[in-house]
Amino acid sequence: MLLLAIETGTFMPSVALLNGRQLLASSLCQPGQSLTSQLLPTIDRLLVSAGVQVGDLQGLAVSIGPGSFTGLRVGMATMSALRLALAIPMVGVSSLEALAWNVLPVSLPILSTIFIKPGHLYFGLYEWSGEAVVRIGNEAMGTVGEVLQSLDGGEALVVGDGWIRNQEFLVSTQEHRVRSASDSGHPSAQGVGLAGIGYLARGETLAEGTSPHYLQLSYAEVAMGNHHAPQHSQG
Repeated sequence: MLLLAIETGTFMPSVALLNGRQLLASSLCQPGQSLTSQLLPTIDRLLVSAGVQVGDLQGLAVSIGPGSFTGLRVGMATMSALRLALAIPMVGVSSLEALAWNVLPVSLPILSTIFIKPGHLYFGLYEWSGEAVVRIGNEAMGTVGEVLQSLDGGEALVVGDGWIRNQEFLVSTQEHRVRSASDSGHPSAQGVGLAGIGYLARGETLAEGTSPHYLQLSYAEVAMGNHHAPQHSQG
C-alpha cells in the first residue's frame, strides 16, 4: 500500500511516503515558517522526488496529538481535504505512539514523552509485540513525578523531549531503572506511517469531523468556557 503520512504536532513537522513499511521518501517542513503555507508544497515536492502521482496514493495517516494545537489542526484539515478529493481511507495516529516507533524492537516497555512545560509532559507506555508497537494503558499528561509513579518501580526505555528537557526534575530515575534511548527525541511522519499501516489493515479509519487528541485545552478553548477536551474516535 502506498501511504502518505504527516506529523504536525511538534516544532519539527514532517511528511513521509511509504510503500507498506518501506520508507520511500521523507522531508521536514521548515521550522519557524507558516505550516499552513508550506505543508502542501512540501507534500508535492516529496511526491515528485519519489516519482509518485497524488492519484497513486492508497491511504493517508495523520498525527492526531497530543501536541501543538495549531499544527494538529492544520495537519488534519490538509489530510481531510486530500481524503475527500482522492476518496481513500485515512487513519489517525497518536504522536506518542509515532514516537515509540522510533525505537527498534526491544524487550523493555517504551515510555514515550512529549514536553509541555518545565516539570510537565505528555506520556504513554508502549511495547513491541511481534512486528508492531502496542499501547499499554492510557496516554496522559502529568508531572515528572507522576510519570515515574506510573512505572511502579519498573524498568523502561524512555524516548522523547518530554524527558530530555526535564532533566533538572529527574532526581529518582535510578530507583525506577529508566534508561534513555538515543537519537529518538521527536515523533516523525515515518513513525506515523508505520503505525498507520496497521490501522489501515484493521480498517480503523478516522471518522469524519474527528478532532485532534489534545489531552489539554488550548487557551482559546479555556477562554470560551469549553471544559471538555475534544474527543477522537477510530472505527
